[in-house]
Amino acid sequence: MKDTATLTWLKKTTTSTPLTMSVCNGASLLAATGLLDGRPATTNKAYWTQATKPGPKVNWIRQARWIDDGTIVTSSGVTAGIDMTLHIVARLYGQPVAQTAANQIEHIWHQDPKNDPFAAQ
Repeated sequence: MKDTATLTWLKKTTTSTPLTMSVCNGASLLAATGLLDGRPATTNKAYWTQATKPGPKVNWIRQARWIDDGTIVTSSGVTAGIDMTLHIVARLYGQPVAQTAANQIEHIWHQDPKNDPFAAQ
């Protein structure tokens, strides 16, 4: 969070790519760069207070496994990151490809980003 070189690189890279994804507290790093200011995002619920602190201008959404805001997609915990990734695979290559990937890794894909049982913790 305090490594200026890393935050600068992250901001430069994110603004020059068509899609940036974060898993868990990776959203904290994106928030620290200012890239999430005014945008919806989510992060790990077990560390919610700490993880959201670097982004006071972020529209943090607690009840979400992932948030797709077009060019930046954030997820809560690690398994939510798998669901987010499958969502992006479906967005880019279609639902059947994403479902095949989920089946091949033996993952029960939670396709509803609002279905987040950990948000109540």
